[in-house]
Amino acid sequence: MGGGRAVTLGQTGLLDAPSEQTVASLLILLGYLLVTGAIYAVGELIKQRLANESTEALQTLAGMVAAIVAGAALVNVWNQTDAVVTALENIKPSVDALVRGLIALLAVGVTYTLTRITKRFVQVSEDRDAISRHQREILHHVVQIALFVPAFLFVLGLFKVGAGNVLLSASVLGVVFGFAARQTLGAVLAGFVLLFSRPFELGDWVEIADHEGVVTDITIVNTEVRTFDDELVLLPNDEITQRAVINRTKSDRLRVQVDVGVDYGTDVEHAMSVAAEAMAEVDVVESQPNPDVVVESFGDSAVVLTLRFYITNPSIRRKWDAQNAVMERVKTAFEREGITIPFPQRVLSGRERAGGLAVRDVEEGSDDPERTTEQMTTDGGDEDGGSGDE
Repeated sequence: MGGGRAVTLGQTGLLDAPSEQTVASLLILLGYLLVTGAIYAVGELIKQRLANESTEALQTLAGMVAAIVAGAALVNVWNQTDAVVTALENIKPSVDALVRGLIALLAVGVTYTLTRITKRFVQVSEDRDAISRHQREILHHVVQIALFVPAFLFVLGLFKVGAGNVLLSASVLGVVFGFAARQTLGAVLAGFVLLFSRPFELGDWVEIADHEGVVTDITIVNTEVRTFDDELVLLPNDEITQRAVINRTKSDRLRVQVDVGVDYGTDVEHAMSVAAEAMAEVDVVESQPNPDVVVESFGDSAVVLTLRFYITNPSIRRKWDAQNAVMERVKTAFEREGITIPFPQRVLSGRERAGGLAVRDVEEGSDDPERTTEQMTTDGGDEDGGSGDE
């Protein structure tokens, strides 16, 4: 009786009612999440003063402290202090196990340190323009795999765990997780494909599906594109590998097209010659290949001409500037040569005494500015031209 009473007293915590314990646990978990979020939010501010590696180390340390505090609070709320103490007392590792554990920790620590050192060297190479960010990401991940896999197998060997059994278990888990997260894994694999194939790099002007903009970030899972409307679009890498990608930065030049219409009464050959000469006078337009003009189509109110010219070092800003300059220069040249750029027109016609619309000209000599040049009237008479009034 006395021993059972002692255990009961020893397990008494701050809260005894299950409902109170549940509420307290939820509050602890919520507090842990808030603290974790605050740690990473403050970390973004610290990165402005410290290096990324130092900031990440501080964030990791603070996260560990928060997790320990939250765990201790949960143990106390659910009256599990004695159970934890008993579990710790049952842990009686031998000297041999302690030595192997220290060696395992040392191996993991050395491996992690080597990955950080190699990452630093890779970053220095990128800063010197020896490699691109694409290549930096590839090298970093390859080095991580090359270092951590042997370290993992070494630790298994220390504790006499068969690597074959571990690999078999990992294969089974891989199949399970593969079915559960096949879309995410597909995006990750596609990310590696993009890293190696390099269809585009950071800062490239690309068009993917219906999205056009500048690539601002490339991760293992998705690619970030900022459109020219300043919208941020995240495209999954597996979708990118299945679509056509237009990279306008890869080439050192870009052909730009501008449509302009001329009146049907215009000498088209003369208009094409004037437009070509006007384009050649624009500084941003390349002289080779020569700018040219072709007849695109016959529009409702105009003969549509397409002005085609090239620019170098293509970017969206240079394209817009070139289009504006060409349109201004061509418009000025057309005005000088008396070439009309028409506005949309409609021709109305009607039949007299048809019971429908009749078009009647305005009386000549009228000086009323409010009077329209054409009037539409409805003839309500019969076939003999009667008024229809009785």
